[in-house]
Amino acid sequence: MTPIATRSTLTSAVTLALATTFLSSAALAQSRELEEVIVTAQKRSQSAQDVPVALTAISSGMIDQMGITQTQDLVKLAPSLTVGVSDNKQNSGFRLRGIGTNVFSVGVEQSVAVIIDDVSTVQAGQSIGNLVDIERIEVLRGPQSTLFGKSASAGVLSIVTKGPAEEFEGSVEVAFTDDNEQRFLGSISGPISDSLGYRITGNWSDRDGFVNNLSTGEDVNGEESQGVRAKLRWDVSDTMDATLSAYYSEDKSTCCALTWNELDPAAKVFGFVPDEVAPGITPSDENLDFRSEDGPVDGTDNSGVNLRLNVGLGDFTLTSITAVDKWEYFNDGDVDFSNADVLAAVTGGASSGGIASESVTETDFVSQEFRLSSPSYDNYDYVVGFYYADAETDRSFFRAPIINSDWAGTVATESIALFGQATWRFSDTTSVTAGLRWNDEEITVDYSDGGLAPPSQVAANDSDTEVLGNISLQHFLADDTMLYARYAKGYKGQAYDMTSGFTQLKADNPVAPETSDAYEIGIKSTFMDNRVQLNATAFYTEYQDYQAQSTLLLPDGSLLVSINNVGSLETQGIELEGAALIGDNLSLTFGAAYIDATIKKFDGANCFAGQTLEQGCVGGVQDISGGDLPNSPEWKYSILADYQVSMESMPFYAFLTASWVWQDEVGFDLTQNPLTGEDSYGVLDFSVGINERDNDRYRITLFVNNATDENYRSGIADLRALYGSATAITNVFTRNSQRYYGIRAKFSF
Repeated sequence: MTPIATRSTLTSAVTLALATTFLSSAALAQSRELEEVIVTAQKRSQSAQDVPVALTAISSGMIDQMGITQTQDLVKLAPSLTVGVSDNKQNSGFRLRGIGTNVFSVGVEQSVAVIIDDVSTVQAGQSIGNLVDIERIEVLRGPQSTLFGKSASAGVLSIVTKGPAEEFEGSVEVAFTDDNEQRFLGSISGPISDSLGYRITGNWSDRDGFVNNLSTGEDVNGEESQGVRAKLRWDVSDTMDATLSAYYSEDKSTCCALTWNELDPAAKVFGFVPDEVAPGITPSDENLDFRSEDGPVDGTDNSGVNLRLNVGLGDFTLTSITAVDKWEYFNDGDVDFSNADVLAAVTGGASSGGIASESVTETDFVSQEFRLSSPSYDNYDYVVGFYYADAETDRSFFRAPIINSDWAGTVATESIALFGQATWRFSDTTSVTAGLRWNDEEITVDYSDGGLAPPSQVAANDSDTEVLGNISLQHFLADDTMLYARYAKGYKGQAYDMTSGFTQLKADNPVAPETSDAYEIGIKSTFMDNRVQLNATAFYTEYQDYQAQSTLLLPDGSLLVSINNVGSLETQGIELEGAALIGDNLSLTFGAAYIDATIKKFDGANCFAGQTLEQGCVGGVQDISGGDLPNSPEWKYSILADYQVSMESMPFYAFLTASWVWQDEVGFDLTQNPLTGEDSYGVLDFSVGINERDNDRYRITLFVNNATDENYRSGIADLRALYGSATAITNVFTRNSQRYYGIRAKFSF
């Protein structure tokens, strides 16, 4: 095990000392206390400060305060969390402590599991979306495979939506911005009878793009979305309740176009198409112009229903969660990333136009979970469970009229698991928690490629069984200070790399399972009369056969995408999170993370475009042992300050909120391409507004996001192979990389 950097230890110690010194001046405001956040990280309700797991608990109040509207925004509040975004949602996703899965294949699950109301999502694209009517979000760091399923090999985003209210309530929220976003959300909830309650929430938003397609005159990187969610809760008896949830959402976006960062003026598509690639465009790391015949365009439809039953069996509780979900996604794009007349050059003028692709994905998912939870006895408690899931995904892909590709396939995963976890309390201050999960899984694939002559047909199936587990020891130094140590085994099952060029050889040799061994120690503390909270975690995790994607752009313009098992890698670091109430008016929330995510051994990686022998490319492969993992900043920190002005003579109080998020430089390519790195950057957000004092009947906020207009990129691609080895580097920008301002208003009744 490599020692964690001394710099991180010193920084954490200095941060702690500064925070304690600064907060010691706040000796007043005895009536103010930090809100206790209840979480279900161990499948039972507990205070977040009592759980021996590294987690970030985000309340609904924090979500409203920060104006969090999409899952991507959560990176502002969780220092160990990053997100990668591309022009295809299926190649986007989250990373925790540097670990994540960003692949094109629909048959590979995410390392960071996204779970909504105790129901898992299947595809990467489902993790990128709107957050509507949220009760809380739990970001669980490190492997959580015992209780949350095998795919939670790097961590979990557990999202809990609001349930029916005991008394009638309703709200309307609106938002308008200078980049032409309009957003509306309405919610109504309350009792129908003494035993029946409901909640209905609807949302609609529309936002213009900010990246300019000079060929069509249209702006892209915009989005339109709408959805509805309904919950019905029935207290069947004193010992049984049932909650039925149904939801539907759809969105259409034009995100995220590739713009030119560097482009050789002599660059030609395929190296010989005579048309200029980007006339009228000045490439730079701030360039928001591009040229294309069409796209990118994508859209999703997501619908589902789930039923949750809680049955009291004496002092025990039996929970059943039945879920059905359907997710559909289409993505259309311009393959040559220009409006050059590629066909005219290839066909000698017989036809004209560019090269386009179309992809359609449909996932059907059903799951059933049973959990039996014991009461909390004096010395012990436990939970045991059974889990079944069946996911089937159909995908088709078409590219024309040259570099043709026309294939369709189905991948399916059927899982059965038994799991349990128990806590034994040696004393009032010391306890041990241990869990096991037995998981059996069968995967199948059926693939046909109509673009080949003769057409090919591929079919296969495979199975795998694994036993996982975790153990933690916790000790309370005092009622408000807890030390813990934890070990967890992470696992993500084998998978089919079903993409273009899928062969029977690949089908007979699926991507091997990914495993990990994770160790962490931590402290959770609350002091100064529950007005200061400080948590710190040190961790070390080693991964074997990490599932990673390599992309090679061939000279004919086609992408050779494959998933490799990286021999081994490690991630280690220190995380610090805290909150403080200072005086009568000021609240602080802060976090910092030092993460060293390194490839220990991978000697058969693809070379990056243009890589030379001197740079380590031998026979088309290289050794990237010792390299960094993509999109994993070494340092990241955030601070949120909220200042309230009482204004006693008015029926409302005023507030001023400021947040600062900074992260270190990152690379975006597993192959260590030096041209795909982004420098460090920081983003500053401001808001000011008023809130009704007595009953929160209204809250009006003026805000500016990215106040300093700090430009940064969420992705960088090297397309030299497509342009005859000429320099061709592209940017991907998301909305948060641009300054925008607006007004939000919430009215409750």
